[in-house]
Amino acid sequence: MKNLKQIAKPMVALLVVSSMLAGCAAPGGPGATGTTTAGTEAASGECNTAMLAGIGAVVGGLLGGGTNTVRGAALGASLGALACVALNYQSQQVKTAQQVQADYKVANKGKLPEQSTLVKYETAFTPSSVRPGQKAQTNSYIEVAAGTRDPNPLVEEELSLYKPNGDLIKTVRKVVSSNNGSGAYKGGFSIPMPEGVPQGIYPVRTALYLNNKRVGGQDVKLQIVQRAAPAAELQLARAY
Repeated sequence: MKNLKQIAKPMVALLVVSSMLAGCAAPGGPGATGTTTAGTEAASGECNTAMLAGIGAVVGGLLGGGTNTVRGAALGASLGALACVALNYQSQQVKTAQQVQADYKVANKGKLPEQSTLVKYETAFTPSSVRPGQKAQTNSYIEVAAGTRDPNPLVEEELSLYKPNGDLIKTVRKVVSSNNGSGAYKGGFSIPMPEGVPQGIYPVRTALYLNNKRVGGQDVKLQIVQRAAPAAELQLARAY
C-alpha cells in the first residue's frame, strides 16, 4: 500500500503537468496568439510565465521522487514545456543599406547585384551552455546587399530546436527588419529554459531566408547543464 501511495502521488502531479501543457498547445489556450507569415512558431502556442513556473516546480518534484518510469515521464513533460515557450527575437541595424552596397561594389569591380544578395551570415550561442531556468541566446550577424531591381528585400531568420535524440521540438521564423532587410544587422533568438529540462546537447539548425528563399544556414549546439544526477536519471534524460 505504501508503494502504491508513493507512485500515485507523483503520477497525479504528472497528470497536472500534462493538462497544463495541453492548455498551452491547444488553439485558444492560455497565452495562445495568432500566427503571422513573418513570425510562425510551429506546433506550439505561447505559455505565460506563471504556468511555466508551475510546470517547472511540479517537474522538479517528480524528478526528486517516484519510480524511474515516473521520472522519465517527468523529463518528457519538461521537454513539452520547452516546446511551449515563446522564442523572442531582436535585431539591431549596424550598417545601412548604402554602406553595404558601397562595400559590395568595392569587392565586385564596382557592380551591384540585380537581385538582393546575402553577403554574410554567422550565428552562435553566447554562452554555449546554460542551466534550466536561464535563457539561451543566439547572436547572429546578417549582411544583405540590396539589388538594383530589388531594393527592399524581405529578410527572415529561422531557428529549429531539437531534442538530444534528434526529434524536432519547434521551429520559429522571424523578420529581421520590418522596414528594409538590406544592410547589416546583429540579432538573435532568446530561448527561456524551463526548470526541469534534462541536461544534454540540443542540436539547433538556423536558416536565413531572402524573399522566402533559403540562402544560408548553420548547425549549432546548445548544452544544458545542471546538478549531478543519479545514473538512472541520466539514462532517462538521454532516452528523451
